[in-house]
Amino acid sequence: MRPAAAATALMDEYRRSGSADVFEGLVQLTSQHLFGRVRSRLRFLGAHLDPSEVLQDAIINIYRYPDRFDASRPGAFAAWSSTIVDNTIRRQLRRQHSALDVTLSPAEVLAQQPGAHQLEPDQQAQDHEECAQTLVAFRLMLQFYLAAFHRLSERERFVLQMVEVRRMRYAELAAVLGIRPEALKMVVFRARKRLHERMAGWLGGRRPLPLELSVA
Repeated sequence: MRPAAAATALMDEYRRSGSADVFEGLVQLTSQHLFGRVRSRLRFLGAHLDPSEVLQDAIINIYRYPDRFDASRPGAFAAWSSTIVDNTIRRQLRRQHSALDVTLSPAEVLAQQPGAHQLEPDQQAQDHEECAQTLVAFRLMLQFYLAAFHRLSERERFVLQMVEVRRMRYAELAAVLGIRPEALKMVVFRARKRLHERMAGWLGGRRPLPLELSVA
C-alpha cells in the first residue's frame, strides 16, 4: 500500500476507533511529510514562525477533529492535513499580529447558600455579606484565570487540558504530539508559569487589566 493510501487508512481507523496507538502510528508515518509541508508553506509566505510549533499545533488539530475527516479517496489524508497546516499557519500569524485577538465571556458562578434558621438576624446578615464577598472574589479569580488561559497558545491550552483536566499521562500525550516526554513537561511548565505570571501581574497592578474583564 502506498504511503498516502496507508495514511488515509490509518486516519480513518483512528476516526472510527479513537485508538491512541493508531494515532501514534499515523504520526510516525506522516510527521516527516507534514513537517516538509510546514516548511514549504512558511518559505512561500515569508512567515517567521517556528515550524516545529506549527507542526505540533497541526497534529493537535488532527487529533482533536477526526470526525471531520472523509476517507472517500486514497489520498484524502494528504489533502486534509495540508489544509489543517495552512489553517494553523494562518491562526499563528493572526496571533502574532494581534495578541489581544480574543473575546472572552466572563465566567458565570452559581452558588446556592444553605439555610441559617438557627442564627440571629444580625449574624445571618453578616454571614450573607461575607459569603457574597467570597463569591465575588472567587468569580473575579476565575475571570483572571480564564483571561490568562485564553492568552496561551493553542498548543499550551491543549496540553494543559489533556494533563490537568483529562489526566492524560505525559508519555501518552508526548507520543500523540510526536515529542519526547521531557519536552512535553517543559511545555506544561512554561504554560503554567505564563498563567501565574500574568495573573500575578494583573492582581499586583503591574499589568493593565484585560479589556474583556469586568470588575464592576
